[in-house]
Amino acid sequence: MTLKPETTSYSSDNIDLLQVLAVLRRAWLPLIAAPVLLGGATYVLSSRQAPVFEATTSLMSAMPDNANDVLRGSSVTASQLPQGAVDEVVHSRASVDRIISTIAATDLSSDVKSAISDDLNDELATDAYARLTVKARLDQQQRGVYDVKASAETPMAAKLLADAAASALLQWDTERARAGVTRARQNLQAQLDNLNSRLAALPEGSLEAQSLVAARGQLLLNLSQATVFEEGASGNLTLLAQANAPRNPVSPKPRRNAALVFLLTLFAGAGAALLTDALRRRVRNAGDVLQLGVSTLGELPRVARIKRGQVVGLARTGEFYEPSGFIRVNLASAVPQKGAVIAVTSPRPAEGKSTLVATLATSYSAAGKKVLVIDMDLHRPSQQEYWSVSGRPWVALPGNTVPLRCDVTQAIEHPTQASALDVGGDIHYLPAGETGRRAAALLSRPGLPDQLRIWAANYDLVLLDTPPVLALADAYVIGQKMDGMILVVESGETSVPELQRVLTTIGSTGANLAGVVINKVPRTSAGYYYNYNTVLKP
Repeated sequence: MTLKPETTSYSSDNIDLLQVLAVLRRAWLPLIAAPVLLGGATYVLSSRQAPVFEATTSLMSAMPDNANDVLRGSSVTASQLPQGAVDEVVHSRASVDRIISTIAATDLSSDVKSAISDDLNDELATDAYARLTVKARLDQQQRGVYDVKASAETPMAAKLLADAAASALLQWDTERARAGVTRARQNLQAQLDNLNSRLAALPEGSLEAQSLVAARGQLLLNLSQATVFEEGASGNLTLLAQANAPRNPVSPKPRRNAALVFLLTLFAGAGAALLTDALRRRVRNAGDVLQLGVSTLGELPRVARIKRGQVVGLARTGEFYEPSGFIRVNLASAVPQKGAVIAVTSPRPAEGKSTLVATLATSYSAAGKKVLVIDMDLHRPSQQEYWSVSGRPWVALPGNTVPLRCDVTQAIEHPTQASALDVGGDIHYLPAGETGRRAAALLSRPGLPDQLRIWAANYDLVLLDTPPVLALADAYVIGQKMDGMILVVESGETSVPELQRVLTTIGSTGANLAGVVINKVPRTSAGYYYNYNTVLKP
């Protein structure tokens, strides 16, 4: 028999928001704990840091006054400063020495003075500046405003440091403007001294002496003008506003720092969790299973907030009805004999093996088949949560004539007393009963496979709910003697390497793997129970 599948394309480029939320939900504890711990530690450490205050003063840079020159003006203005000049000057050795000298003359505490002096000298050595910074707001002609920002331990120290830096800049700029006039005056003075020497060597009243006297008068006039210009020389920079003592520190800010660390850690943790999940390739749909050369029996959809007691109802008339029907048809093709004993397992706990057992039993019952469900997960049984057992009658299993209250361990030890609960719809249920290692050891009895086949004589299908295979070997022990095994994997949870490891072990035991069922498939995978890209042979 050949089933012709409908093809559905899957794109790995689509973002499954439900899967993203599932990944984040699995890692919620470290995702929340790490940001809270780091944010709290940041808050405590920031609170213990010494406060830092900032004060700012402003200087204006204007175009030089070209209407005056050395001979006709009453003042001299320095030339325009190139880009970055002010920042270089404020961090020069001469300016730093002036700033330190100015701060030393203030009423600040000796500790603050020493800290400022040490930091300014260290910054010169390392070429990394924090105490004083300059921000320029200039146009294309280098005109505009320079903001000089100072950082210190107290508001007054920040104000005084900013004003000291501005004073050092203005002093440097004035000296720069005065330097050219000073050289001109010194040159005129040298000429005058030379002329006086020549006059002293000439006879008084001579024609040459008279000519030199007239020249000396002009030199004296030029010299007096140069002296006036030297005193009135001004720089290109002008003080716009002195610094004000700040009220609040700029750092530390414990709340802001803690919030930033919290958010960054949260985002980094979420990104790391999603990246790890993406690198750990997971089984998401039938295509991932088919790539391993294994048939898929079908898929069950993800149903939010479902309780185990609701599964049977969903399999009869709800969202599991159609998917379980396709699984039943495919299983009948893979294991066609009547009374087949099928072991159902999963790689890890909570992937849905018990849900599939209850769903598949209900589907067979709806098709008029008689089913025996045996809970052989003797470590963590759960089938009792799927069925309504209160007040249900007990029926004798083949080999027993008197129906008695019974469980798996008692039925294995005393087959002639084996009975099962009639949970309705031709479904009989044999509960797990005793749990633990002693009870699980009964599953290794050599005669158990034959006994199961005796019980299966009166049924169309026997479903064994067995433990997860990555945790326990019980399913391997049972499955290798049964007519088939069904492996249930959870979409987006079971990794491909895990599935490969399980398939390899199943193959080595000689068990007949009827197929894989993918559970909790997101509804974004359209046609979740039609997509069986496989050919099943009778």
